[in-house]
Amino acid sequence: MAIIISHSALINDSTTDDQDGISYDALWETLLRKAEYPVDYVAQISECRIVERYPDGFLREAVFFGKDIVRERVTPRRDQWRIDFEVMDDPRFTAVINELDQDPEGRFRYTVSVVLSERSAKRITEVEGLLAETDAGVLETARQTAETLRKVTLDTTAA
Repeated sequence: MAIIISHSALINDSTTDDQDGISYDALWETLLRKAEYPVDYVAQISECRIVERYPDGFLREAVFFGKDIVRERVTPRRDQWRIDFEVMDDPRFTAVINELDQDPEGRFRYTVSVVLSERSAKRITEVEGLLAETDAGVLETARQTAETLRKVTLDTTAA
């Protein structure tokens, strides 16, 4: 059984003045930096290092919550405006996907999708409230990341 939890959050509101400083290219560069140097972007990651680089991505080791070391095969897919994180050794997740898109009003959106391991999927359906708690965590991650992407992209383009 596969369970994918996915949430999106707006990066910008087309009615604000911020919009002129945000472009797909600028957002992509920020999202790529987030993948390579996540400590400044993801509160749960306290350390991260790139172990190996490949023609299509890299392998990283990230320390979550100050204790859990997780290896991830990271594959940026610029043509699809997404970055795939294949989780190598975490019992909870098998993949995480970060995506960018834009709606007809010109607003950019960030989406995070988390693919639960079979073990986690089974547990999440058996433990009362765990699905709602996990879903809320993914939603908060989407909101926080969208806000960080907006801020960092604006700061970078203004510099």
